[in-house]
Amino acid sequence: MPSGSKSKQEAARQARLEREAAERAAAERKKRLGILGGALVVVVVIVGIVLAAGVFKSDPAENASKTNGVSGVNETRELLAGVPVKGTVIGNPNAPVTILELADLKCPACKAHQLGDQIEVVKQLVRTGKANLDLRLVNIIDPGMGTTDGERARRVADNLIASNKYWPFVNVNYYNQGDEREEWATTEELQKLATSVGAGPINERETPATRKSEADAQRLFEGLQAQGTPSSYVKPRGTNAYTPVNSDIGSLTSAVETAAKQAK
Repeated sequence: MPSGSKSKQEAARQARLEREAAERAAAERKKRLGILGGALVVVVVIVGIVLAAGVFKSDPAENASKTNGVSGVNETRELLAGVPVKGTVIGNPNAPVTILELADLKCPACKAHQLGDQIEVVKQLVRTGKANLDLRLVNIIDPGMGTTDGERARRVADNLIASNKYWPFVNVNYYNQGDEREEWATTEELQKLATSVGAGPINERETPATRKSEADAQRLFEGLQAQGTPSSYVKPRGTNAYTPVNSDIGSLTSAVETAAKQAK
């Protein structure tokens, strides 16, 4: 083959290789930009959800009073003063409507509800005899976070049902809730919280009573197809018909009024 032809072929081959390399580089840049763009969209969506959920709102426990290093003891006492407390239920046991709430002690949204709208629920619906309030605990945060202290906190709470210290213990827990990603509900912390509401030594062990309370709460959670916590429902007296409702005071007030007409 003439040397001139060989040189031309080599030049053409080199040009083709350079062109292919340039095309690959352009494709790679486009791919990286696409990934970055997708990531930015995800970030924007996540931030939007977080903002919509109100995560960046001020902590409702920030301005709570402190008693021996425990927040919310006075507020809890004030919330429940004069209100009948029986196990997991507060309010008149014969009220025309029961409000059921499913919650997790490590759930930040549950804390926001308990220290926000729930206070108005007690004032406007429970104290007036329009409804009683049944608060059941489930454990859905631990599995997703790889923690175990949520189960410990729930078991301690359930072991206080019989002594009617469950409700004050649960409420003060929300005032002192730690980061859901951390193991904050230690034995020492839970004992301190229990002592602050007049409960004796805590019991972290599983008992027949706690097995039943946990199973009952889980049955309700699954049977009502709850999508998360807090989840609220209303049930007319004398029925077993739970109707899901938003957890804000306005929605609950309206739902209670409707359910009361169906009470037996």
